[in-house]
Amino acid sequence: MRTSSLLSITIGVLMATTLAPVGVSPASATTVSQGCPSASVPATGYTDTVTSSHRSAIDCATWWGLVEGRSATSFAPTREVTRGQTAAMISRLLRESGQAPEGVGSAGFVDTEGHLFEEDIDLLAALGIVTGTTTTTYDPDAPVNRAQMASILSRTFEFGYQRPLLPGPMPFQDVAPDSVHRDAIASLVAAGVTAGTSPTTYSPGLDVPRAQMASFVTRVAGLLTAEGALQLPERRPGVDDAYASRMRATWVHLFDDTLKTSAGIDRLVAEVAAADGNTIIAQVIRRHDAYYHSEVLPRTPDPNVSVTFDVLGELLEAAHSAGIEVHAWFSVAPTTHGVYADLTAPEGWIATDHGREAPTDQRWVSRTSDGAWSDYLDPGVPEVQAHVVEVVTEIAQRYPVDGIHLDYVRYQSAQHGYNPKALDAFRAATGASGVPAADDREWLEWRREQTRRIILDARAAIADVDQDIALSAAVITWGDGPSTHDRAGFRQTMPYTRTLQDWDRWVREGALDAVMPMNYYRYHIPEQARWFDRWLAYERVLAAGSSVAVVPGPGGYLNRPDNVLIQVRAAMRADGATVYSYQQPTDDASRHVWTRLAERRWGYDPQR
Repeated sequence: MRTSSLLSITIGVLMATTLAPVGVSPASATTVSQGCPSASVPATGYTDTVTSSHRSAIDCATWWGLVEGRSATSFAPTREVTRGQTAAMISRLLRESGQAPEGVGSAGFVDTEGHLFEEDIDLLAALGIVTGTTTTTYDPDAPVNRAQMASILSRTFEFGYQRPLLPGPMPFQDVAPDSVHRDAIASLVAAGVTAGTSPTTYSPGLDVPRAQMASFVTRVAGLLTAEGALQLPERRPGVDDAYASRMRATWVHLFDDTLKTSAGIDRLVAEVAAADGNTIIAQVIRRHDAYYHSEVLPRTPDPNVSVTFDVLGELLEAAHSAGIEVHAWFSVAPTTHGVYADLTAPEGWIATDHGREAPTDQRWVSRTSDGAWSDYLDPGVPEVQAHVVEVVTEIAQRYPVDGIHLDYVRYQSAQHGYNPKALDAFRAATGASGVPAADDREWLEWRREQTRRIILDARAAIADVDQDIALSAAVITWGDGPSTHDRAGFRQTMPYTRTLQDWDRWVREGALDAVMPMNYYRYHIPEQARWFDRWLAYERVLAAGSSVAVVPGPGGYLNRPDNVLIQVRAAMRADGATVYSYQQPTDDASRHVWTRLAERRWGYDPQR
């Protein structure tokens, strides 16, 4: 899979000589900023920061060279940061930007002689950024509290870079009017460098842990980078980087107005970028009606989108400018939906021309073994397979998409597939006669081959266009996961036995570039949590043994925010995660989960 380079999001509007306050609300602990463009920040190997809300900041501060781990795998995020360590972080920042003067002498602190951070402390003392606890002592191993941290960082802007922060209001009741740190706290809050422990408290006496200090210094680096006082480090993630190599995606559907205006698309792209996502899987065909310029499909009758608005074209331009990939999502089987009930059917629409009300010999939809017609296309009808190729080919030829994503490449049940055209094709291919029973082994295998054929034909169509376009599919994971992590285990699951979607084979034989198993389970229900965990265990093994990316898709809309984070973190132990859906990423439609994913770098695990 290709990965994308996220453009940075500036965290402040900066003036030439002073740094202007950023908004009126304290900043959250996110580091998606000009100083920490995610795609440029290599993953650390720290195993003790995976669930930390400061994970992104820790990785970024390590990239800048401002912090170091306790070991290659440990950062000790909850340990108190000391006065000496704080001096070292600021000193490294100054040296990185060429702001550290040469020939600085001793500050005269008797307790820093021979200390690991002696030179750093001397440098900051000479600049007036730090002071001693007495005229002759610094107490380098004592912890730094939140008030002291504010003064040190404020003086860094003023004396280290000659860019004093503008003053700001004091929103906190626990910062005394006569506190020597009051102005520094207010200016850092206004600039978005720090925040309160509640809307009305700052907790100035609390010691600062190492993880939190990483967030503070990366926000400082972001502001200074935006001002032009710092240049980003040159080191970039390798192709096998534990984080950059994973897809971080979301499905965006057409059942609200998100994709139907330029403003909606701009909001979508901005939020995905801020969430540290790198892929948008956008539905551009709802029910075989095009939301882009097409000669294969009729224009959508959707009254909420302008007849001239090109959803796919607009999204590609906006997303690519932010370094985000766009995969065009096509739901293959469904032909209609209740939202079309009061709309005028467009000319040439499949639901009309080849649906259940069309003349029998013109129907492409499926039928059950007892003769009931469906609204879903039958994968075994040759015209359906040719139609999918036409749609895929047109998109690949006309649009610079990064991928084409097929959904509903399956049967509704093992009792479906009895369209007369499909039966004729089955008999011609196998030499069988009559109408097979639903559980006839040869008939089951033939129908599984038809869903596979749609995937293979789509892949061939993309290859014929000769564009670098990935083919992916959303696939079913109904019920309990495989009891064993092999073909035998998968053959006992409902995707194989009920929907006749043998996607395990698609992956093992490399029929596509990526597969997104729809692991839509409520994690607060024990049985469904067990199903989710079993499917994830199988998917991780499948991912490890295949060149095809296996990107599990948690059903965010079914889960509480904390459980969405748990499921995404589990998914990232395969080849990434794709959340359904952008519009409702949690069961309460909370938007904050996107920020929390960015803070944790989607919970990637370096021990995978």
